Amino acid sequence: MSIDKELREELRQVADSMEYPADLHGRVRQSYQHYLNEKRGRSPMKKRMLAGIAAVAILIPSAVFASSYLADDLFGSVAIIEQHGGTKEDYQEIEGMLQSAKGKLTEDEFKAYTELTKQLMQLKLKKTDENGVIHEEKLTTEEQQQFEQLASKLAPYFEKINGTAK
Repeated sequence: MSIDKELREELRQVADSMEYPADLHGRVRQSYQHYLNEKRGRSPMKKRMLAGIAAVAILIPSAVFASSYLADDLFGSVAIIEQHGGTKEDYQEIEGMLQSAKGKLTEDEFKAYTELTKQLMQLKLKKTDENGVIHEEKLTTEEQQQFEQLASKLAPYFEKINGTAK
């Protein structure tokens, strides 16, 4: 037999011959249960904390990318811009302009700005063909006057956005 096995057997025999107090078994069991309960209590909390952090790290960026574009409120989608000769880059440029406006205008001003811009864009889309060529004759005289009025109403907003307001 190896020395390890001999030592183990000898220790087992000595332990079997030892007398221990009757309440020692209960105290050891209670201590072990207490240890297990503490271990169970801490571990799930750490796991939950890590899961929460991971969820936040994943959800926040995806929410940013999944949020709707401001330009969608004006046009509906990129497809509509592309039908009128525009590109995705044009759409992104318009989105950037709207984001800039949202940052520089008050909430009420931004609402008014988007409403006027929406009306102006509808008229622009009406007079633009699928190649991006503008045909002024597609608009009636009333629509042309409305277009000019909308452009003049939007001028102060453009000045404020571009930082040229007095």
